[in-house]
This record gives sequence, C-alpha cells and structure tokens, in this order.
Amino acid sequence: MTEQDAYMQKVEAEQREATARFREIEAQADLADNEDALDALTGARQFNDDVNRELQALRRADQRDWDRMKDGVEKARRRFHEHLDRAGTRWEDLRVTYRRQREAELMELSAQVDRWVAARKRATAEDSLLTREELDFIKRGLKNAGELLNNLSHAHGHAWKTARDQYEANWRELMERSRRIRADTDVTAGSAAPS
Repeated sequence: MTEQDAYMQKVEAEQREATARFREIEAQADLADNEDALDALTGARQFNDDVNRELQALRRADQRDWDRMKDGVEKARRRFHEHLDRAGTRWEDLRVTYRRQREAELMELSAQVDRWVAARKRATAEDSLLTREELDFIKRGLKNAGELLNNLSHAHGHAWKTARDQYEANWRELMERSRRIRADTDVTAGSAAPS
C-alpha cells in the first residue's frame, strides 16, 4: 500500500466518523423541532459535501496534483470539523436553555403551591376550596415534573423527545389544575367580600 493509499483510507475513515457525528446532531435537532438548530446544521451539511467533493478530486488526482489536492482536502476537513463543533455546541446550548426554562417554570409553580399551602393553613377547613387531595395531587405533579425534567437532562436522541413530551404533558395537566383552583379561589374570595 502506498503512502497515498494509506492517507486516503485514513481520511475516508475519519470522514465517515465525522459524517456519523453530523447525522446524530442532525437527528437530535430534527427531534427538537428547532429552526435555529436546523439552520446551523445547513452549513455543516455544505461543509460535509465540500469534503466529499475534495476527496473525490483527490482520488482522481495524478502525482503532480496530489499535494495541492491534499491541501484542499485538509482545509475542507478543518472547516467541516470546526462547523460541526459549533453545531454540536449550539445543540447542547439549546438543550440546556430548554431545561433551564422548564426549571424556572417548575420553581414558579412550586412557589405558588407553597403560597396555597400557607393560605390553606390560615383558612379554616370549611372556607378553603383547596382540599388536601387537591394539594396532594399538585405536590405529586410537581414531584413528577421534577423527575421528568431530571430524565430529560440525561436523555438523547428519540428518548429526549419522548421525555420532553412526557414533561410537557405533565406540565399542562399541572397548569390546568392550578388554573381551576385559582378560578375557584377567586370566585369564593369575591363572594365572601363584604358589600
């Protein structure tokens, strides 16, 4: 095997690995339904195509053009890897941002529940619309949301999309229940106000 053959095999193997990494990031971005991530990947796809074109040209190059063509392959590979690193970082940032937003929502609702518990303790059992069962349900829902959010931080690929869907379904149920409780509390407070 010549030095050129060995170089070609090495570069082609590395390119297959980089393309597989790109496909993984692309699949995760598709699952996230995030247009920004997909835009970042468009550039990576173009750089990947550039590397493949340069490799094809290198295969056809004669000895005289070999070094010039090899430099072209190396430049294209560097650009592709740099862009791929940026796309991977961008995807990780999007995942972290999504998780932080969900944590903030969860903390906000948890604080609201704490206020309800305090209000319940102040009120007598007959005056309170927040029954112990409703509070227990909300507390269990918050705990489940926290566990689902934790699962979300460890999930990748399709498992991430499933974990995200489970979290959002749980979140919608919690928000609907809290809206009903607030509406019932506001009605009762309004009817108990002195005229």
